[in-house]
Amino acid sequence: MDFRSYIEQIPNITIAKRVAAAYVADYRRLNIDEIKQFLEKTAPQYIDPQNVAKSLDELKLDSNRAVRIIAPILMRNYLLNQDDFISIQKNTDAAVLAYEQSIIDQSNNFDFAKASRDVALFKYMLDTAWAYNNDVSVDEKNLIEALRKYLNISTMEQHILEAKAGRFPEEGNCLHTLDDIDNARKALQSKGLLMCIKDSDGNMCDIIPSDVADGIRTYYGIEIRTYGYEKLVDYVIKKTKKSYLLGIVSRAGEHKGIAAIELSANPTVAELRDVILKSISPSNLLGGFSPRDGLDVTALSAWCADLGLPTAGAKAVLISRILKYYDEMRRIEVKTEDCREKLLACYHQLACRDLKYLRSNNIIDKDLQCERLFEDATDYLFEKLLLNKPLTLTGTEHPDGKLSFKDKYIMWDNKSKETPVNLKDHIQQFDGYIRTSDKDVAVFMVIAPEFTEKSVQECVDYMLNNDTQILLITANELKEVAEQWSKKHPGEIFNLGYFKQNGRFDIKLVKM
Repeated sequence: MDFRSYIEQIPNITIAKRVAAAYVADYRRLNIDEIKQFLEKTAPQYIDPQNVAKSLDELKLDSNRAVRIIAPILMRNYLLNQDDFISIQKNTDAAVLAYEQSIIDQSNNFDFAKASRDVALFKYMLDTAWAYNNDVSVDEKNLIEALRKYLNISTMEQHILEAKAGRFPEEGNCLHTLDDIDNARKALQSKGLLMCIKDSDGNMCDIIPSDVADGIRTYYGIEIRTYGYEKLVDYVIKKTKKSYLLGIVSRAGEHKGIAAIELSANPTVAELRDVILKSISPSNLLGGFSPRDGLDVTALSAWCADLGLPTAGAKAVLISRILKYYDEMRRIEVKTEDCREKLLACYHQLACRDLKYLRSNNIIDKDLQCERLFEDATDYLFEKLLLNKPLTLTGTEHPDGKLSFKDKYIMWDNKSKETPVNLKDHIQQFDGYIRTSDKDVAVFMVIAPEFTEKSVQECVDYMLNNDTQILLITANELKEVAEQWSKKHPGEIFNLGYFKQNGRFDIKLVKM
């Protein structure tokens, strides 16, 4: 849908006035029909690439830091990758929060000791900029942006480094609120970059008109959508040799005015794939950096034949044809079976070690499998139902699971027992996990079939001398929370703060 087609579908006067604010004079005194007429006349201003770039530059300097962070995530990372650049607003909200949470998770899994020199230099610059007045000035922001591009560091990598320092998305790694996202949405609308429309079911949707999207993609240097580029890269890997990929990557810095891309001594094809997706444009991957570089006309023509496209034309024409094909490729969601899903049906039986039931239902072959499957089911519950992906665990001495919670962790341990768990028998073990953690632990969850009465007092005693709460939650309680949440709030991240309870879990404190 282009901008002029959108005008006739503006849902209400409020949205109409907000969009008109960008280029329509005296819009406040106009009714919706008058606004539509003026939007028709000013349409060239909305789709002009220079105006689009100017608006995006202004948003970078918005006085509201939440707007500065959310706006590009909403546009560049999410909406520009959706079919027809449209998304139901609640899905947009969920995607922004999921991106922010994934950045925090990646920062907690990030091993700075293995970082490249360029990443180390960039982190030093970021930390230096933040050190003064606990903020980053406009000049510092421009310098950081220039250095980021020169060092070929992605915005996602920058976000990970900021989260590692406890400054992303907000101070203390706090996620933005739905109000923050809506404020960013309104700011984008008032700049004429984002529109709003109702779908056939009456859902309010975010949409970028296709001709406005052209200018935004040019600004961000996006040639094709991420999904299509992944498929394109996979085809190149299949049809070329590793030496071709190495050559493209090695020549990128020389021809693009960026620092040389750091690679390991003998990079794998998987490593090269990641580098290409992050650092090499689709047109450079296919056409190289000079007239005699890249794939030749014969290879490109054969590729077009494979795709059912016309095979005649010059090299640039063939490349353009291929890029258009992959850019228009629709994402097909294929539901893959997760072997952990069926474990939820017997979650309580795993917790209480009902070995007879588990064996008769072909869940286990050996008794020792019970504890591991209890852990696997818990991982699945957090990741798929509560949408909080467990962090990677390293070493041998660690709890069964760990989650990001702002600038802290939430840890848990599964206790598969035939009798009620007595916390005192395990508190020394849990205390060791808490004390050796590289971040503060907000709450340590113990997941078991049942607990002794004395366990509650043990939680109180521990809390009196430490800053970490101990939550005792049964497998049935955790499963109930997860299933209710996923049913009532599909696609929405569960706020782990509901688990900040000391002693026995109270489900009535969870707002469903």
